Amino acid sequence: MAFQHVILALLEEGPSHGWQMKSCIEAALGPEYGGLNRGYIYEVIHKMEREGLITSHVQTQAGPRPDRTVHEITEAGREQLTGWLGEPVRPSAGFRDEFVQKVLAASLRGGEELRQFCRLQRQALLAESKTLQTLRRERADDPAAAFTIEVAILRTHAELECVEVAEARAGQRLVDLPSSAKGASRRPLR
Repeated sequence: MAFQHVILALLEEGPSHGWQMKSCIEAALGPEYGGLNRGYIYEVIHKMEREGLITSHVQTQAGPRPDRTVHEITEAGREQLTGWLGEPVRPSAGFRDEFVQKVLAASLRGGEELRQFCRLQRQALLAESKTLQTLRRERADDPAAAFTIEVAILRTHAELECVEVAEARAGQRLVDLPSSAKGASRRPLR
């Protein structure tokens, strides 16, 4: 769970409370990432505490301010963070990629359907790329946001290449169904 490990990395810098961690993560990722749900953060924190990855204690604050819970990373938390950082990132869906599934489904309807899907996908990716280019200029002075945006731009360009590969195959049938499945698909629905 990447989010859990981001929290562990923050706590490795020193003790912190939930709201402070939320603010740090949002500042690092920028508004493009979207706001984090405070309830989700606390859910992850409680889970990590149950697993012994962090410890928590109540800190009394001066004046009318409410007490707050401060969290610290444990040795088990450091070990888990080290293990997580020592592994390469793997696609979470493997080959169960929605883009691939739509390309294959569109190809069953024919080349024009596949070309139409590719046009729609390209338009969406080009719009995303334009937005990201603007954000890159706006956030150039923030290293964390600039890095995050640059990775998003590179991924968008890679996805555009995938669209090109799919469109180049629009003239061929990508899925060859067994004859029993072809007949089943043509039966009228009751």
